[in-house]
Amino acid sequence: MATYRIMDPEVEEAIERRFIVEDRYFDMDIPTYVVRPMGEGDPRNLFKRGFEGLALELRPLGYLPKLNRVLERYSISIYRKPPPSQRGYSRNLVLLLATSGTIFLDGYLRSNNPILTMVLMPGIPPALNALLFMAAILGIFGLHELGHKFVALARRVEASMPYFIPAPPGMGGTFGAVITQREPPINRDALFDLGLSGPLLGFLVTTLMAALGIRLSFVVPVEEVSRWMAVFPEVRFQSIPFPPLMDLLASLIRPTPPGMVLILHPVAFAAWVGCIVTFINLMPSWQLDGGHITRALLGEVNHKIVSVVGVLLLLFTGYFIMAIVLAFFMMRSGGEAVAPLDDISPLSASRKLLFLIYPLMMASTIVVLFSF
Repeated sequence: MATYRIMDPEVEEAIERRFIVEDRYFDMDIPTYVVRPMGEGDPRNLFKRGFEGLALELRPLGYLPKLNRVLERYSISIYRKPPPSQRGYSRNLVLLLATSGTIFLDGYLRSNNPILTMVLMPGIPPALNALLFMAAILGIFGLHELGHKFVALARRVEASMPYFIPAPPGMGGTFGAVITQREPPINRDALFDLGLSGPLLGFLVTTLMAALGIRLSFVVPVEEVSRWMAVFPEVRFQSIPFPPLMDLLASLIRPTPPGMVLILHPVAFAAWVGCIVTFINLMPSWQLDGGHITRALLGEVNHKIVSVVGVLLLLFTGYFIMAIVLAFFMMRSGGEAVAPLDDISPLSASRKLLFLIYPLMMASTIVVLFSF
């Protein structure tokens, strides 16, 4: 083992406690250590345990390690960690308030129609239904992003609070929410957890909102709807395709016999929007949550192939604009998703089993707007 050092003793001692260092050098001014694991067995699994401990130890020192492999030769490169951000939460709060306002206005316009106020829900002010709609939308989008945030905190990855994006009324009042991360996950397990946590929590909230919204909805005769269309010509009725999740809940909570039709409460419509967002976000493409999940399971090369499948699926289910936008960003970035610091160690067996939840959520929330 070489006796010279090329950087801080604390860093090198942390590496030497976990790996056998065979060489050390600078690669384009980046300290690099040729290593092999201690012990017997699959080197990928041996590296996984040691590397995670190394990354957690080096982060407080201001460094990030990166595990590399060329043929059967493994090396660890040491990078400077981005300095911690000093930003506050004022921007998040302003966007939350603005988005709450646009969602409330959207819900109010949906609720303030004579069929709801005069026939189906007399005496219930439109503002109350608008508040319920706002709470449902914010709950679905907000808890989705907070799911990512909670896992980032557990994984000691710096991540922002959610940034909500307002949208004009008529489009649900919001384009969703995002959080930002300042550093990559340690390994594929962490990437999988970060990718799955948001959609899973959002799916659970969407299911709850769908059950509540359908419970608040109304089953009325088709003839009555035709009469309303004549009496209230300013009100438009639109048939929307249900995802399997809402189909199942409607059959259990509000069965619709032949000759009857289900009129959705605004909370049920919020759940329908939540299903669409969940379905799109689960596409196995680029930087979407589904892209992170499949990247963790399949690796870099296979994920690029599956990303194209995700774009085609969006096209064939009627999300043309989203498919074009996603394809554009994939071409600009080469289709790259987030790469973990250790992209060599395999995904754990428990997470491979948990992966089965992913296609079930996608199949439950699919809303086909148009198909060829």
